[in-house]
Amino acid sequence: MAEGGDVTAASGAPSKKPDPFVGKTVDGKYFLERVIGEGGMGVVYRGRHKVIDKKVALKILRGDVARDGEITERFLLEARAASTIGNPHIIDIADFGTLPEGPAYIVMEYLDGISLSEALKQQGPMSPPRLVHIARQIAQGLSAAHKAGIVHRDLKPDNVFLVTRGPNADFVKILDFGIAKVGTEASRLTRAGTVFGTPHYMSPEQASGETVDARTDVYALGIILYELASGKVPFDADNMMGILTQHMYRAPAPLRTIVPEFWPSLDAIILKLLAKRSEARYQTMDEVILDLDVLEKKGYPKAAAELAVSGVEGFETPAEYFGSSVPPPLAPPAPSRVPLYIAVAMITTVLLTVIIVFIVRRFDSRANAARAVPSVVTGPTEKFVVLITEPLDAHVSQDGVDLGPQPIVKLREGDSVTVEVSHVGYKTEQVTLDGSEEKRIVRLAPLPPEEPPAPPAKPAPIAQPIRRPTQAAPSGSPASSRPSDVLGDPWRKK
Repeated sequence: MAEGGDVTAASGAPSKKPDPFVGKTVDGKYFLERVIGEGGMGVVYRGRHKVIDKKVALKILRGDVARDGEITERFLLEARAASTIGNPHIIDIADFGTLPEGPAYIVMEYLDGISLSEALKQQGPMSPPRLVHIARQIAQGLSAAHKAGIVHRDLKPDNVFLVTRGPNADFVKILDFGIAKVGTEASRLTRAGTVFGTPHYMSPEQASGETVDARTDVYALGIILYELASGKVPFDADNMMGILTQHMYRAPAPLRTIVPEFWPSLDAIILKLLAKRSEARYQTMDEVILDLDVLEKKGYPKAAAELAVSGVEGFETPAEYFGSSVPPPLAPPAPSRVPLYIAVAMITTVLLTVIIVFIVRRFDSRANAARAVPSVVTGPTEKFVVLITEPLDAHVSQDGVDLGPQPIVKLREGDSVTVEVSHVGYKTEQVTLDGSEEKRIVRLAPLPPEEPPAPPAKPAPIAQPIRRPTQAAPSGSPASSRPSDVLGDPWRKK
C-alpha cells in the first residue's frame, strides 16, 4: 500500500480527528506511524515491524462496523482470499488477526506507488500502448484469482496500484478483496438480492442483485479501461439508481467519439468487455490476455473480427484505419431506448435537415456546373482491403506467400490480386480483390462428408445342370433315346 493510497470505496480525505491507533503498537509487533488511507470498511495505516524494521500497510476494521459479525468475517475473508492466490500482481498479505479492543486487522505489503485513480488525476488519459500494458497485468492477476475460485467484485481504479519493479514503471498490484466472493463461503455471507461494490464499476447482473461470477470482473475491467482512455466513466448520474439503471440498459458511447485517435481494435476489445449480457463478454481473463497479445503484435483481435463478421447494426470501418499499423474496425454499440416524444422530435429534425441539405446541394450543383474547373490528374493511389474469413483461422496465401489470418491486402488503384483461402474440412476458394471494397468477407463452404467405399462385387454363381431321376423306358422304345441305355442303368434287371 502506498502513501496516500485509497484501498476501498473512497469516502474522501482521511479524518482529521485524532486517531486512536496512531503512535501505538498493534499485536505487540506493528508500530503504527500514521494514517495513509480510508475506505468504507477500514482505515489503512503506515506501520513498521518492530523486530525487522520493515514497512507495512496495516488495515484495521472501522469501529462502527466491527460489531457486525458478518462484516468482520467478510473482512478476514479478504485476507484469506488474497493470501491464497499467489500471483505477483495481487497484494501480498503478511498477517491478520483480531485486536484486544475488538476490531480485526490485516497486514499487507507496503507499496511505493500510486493508484490508477491518482495516476489519472496527475497524468490525464493514458495512451493505447500504456493502456494495453496495464490491462494485460490486471487480467493476469484476476486470472489467477478466478482460477483459485475468487471473484473480486469491487474492481476499480482505487484498488489497482502502479509500482516500479525493475524496468517496469507500471507494475500492477491489485488489492482490497474485502467483498470478494469465495466459493460456498462467500455464498453464506451474501444475502439474496444484496448489491455489493462501487456503482460506477458494477456489472449489469451485479447492479440487479443477481448471482455474479468471474465475468463481473471482466465488465469492471472494461469500465476501468474506458475511464483511463477517456478520463471519465461511461455511465454517470446524480444518484446511485441512475448509475445502476444505465449499467443495465444504456450502451456506452464509442471511445473514438471521445478520443478520435484511439485505436479502433482496442475500442472493439473494450466494447466486448462491456457487453450487457455476460455470455457476450470474454468468458475468462485468459481470453482477454490473448486478444491483448494479438493487438500488441499489431494483429487483428478476435473481438474486432467477431464484430465485423457478425454484422452489428451500424458497423462501419473507419477510413483512417487503413493508414494505421494497428488494424481494427470499430463497431458502435446498439442504440439505447428513448421516449417516444424524443424519437418523434429526432425524426422530424432529421427530415428537415435532409430537405435543407437537398436544396443547398441542388443550388451548389448548378453553381459548380457554371464554373466547372478541370480536374487534376494524379498518380495511382494505394488501396487496402481487409479480408475477413470464416472460419477465423483460415489460411490465406498469395502466390504461395502466407499472409496470415485475417490479413490486410495492399494494392494499387486499378490493379487486382488473387488470394487463396483454405482450411481443413472446407472447400478452398480463389478470391480476387480489386480495391473496390474496403472489406471482403469470405465464408468457406464445408466439404461434404466422405462416403465409405462400396464393397467389392461378388462373382456370379456358375449355373449347375439340374439332374432329374431317370425312369425305365417302355418296352419297344429306341434304346438311344435314354441316357441310361448309353451309360447303363443300375436299376435294370440283368
